[in-house]
Amino acid sequence: MGDFTHFVDLIPKALARYKLTREARAALVCARFRTLLPGIVGSDAETDGVHPKYFKNGFLVVAVPTSIWAQRIYVHRHELLHRLNLHLGKEWVKDLRAVVETSSESPQA
Repeated sequence: MGDFTHFVDLIPKALARYKLTREARAALVCARFRTLLPGIVGSDAETDGVHPKYFKNGFLVVAVPTSIWAQRIYVHRHELLHRLNLHLGKEWVKDLRAVVETSSESPQA
């Protein structure tokens, strides 16, 4: 029974074998951001359209509905980075950027 391997220990090897580690890391970072954000900037973040857009090369880009939200993210950037990396157990997230995405309006003819 000494040869027993936990399933959790097999996941990183499987992801690496199929070259999915980058995508899995991005998904994990985005999921952690979603769970940590309301506790740091306020619970209204869940309903106000703030969501992670993508994670690439250590940069987490967050979509926000207004410049006011971009400012809130900027003000709490260091705490968000610290808590994200703490929860991930690694220094994966180097910087955080907010991008204002307005709701798409109907095109004019």
